[in-house]
Amino acid sequence: MATKAELQAELLALRRQLAERSSQQQDVREEPHEDEEPPETPEPHTDWDREVSEIMSELEDFPHKQPLLFALGAFTVGFLIGRAR
Repeated sequence: MATKAELQAELLALRRQLAERSSQQQDVREEPHEDEEPPETPEPHTDWDREVSEIMSELEDFPHKQPLLFALGAFTVGFLIGRAR
């Protein structure tokens, strides 16, 4: 079993490696390449449409995948709406 001092030394070495990697990645990001074109940014509404369609497809499949949880959720929502009056 490793001692506390050995574990702390190993942790310090791993932190140094992590710091070196992150600084190398920052250097790579900061240097623009002349032959590369800037990445195209997708239009915001396109991203939104994709996200909404993914959520809707998951919601459509949910009652088939988790019928008990779906029934429990429907009961809970109905109960809360009934108590709100």
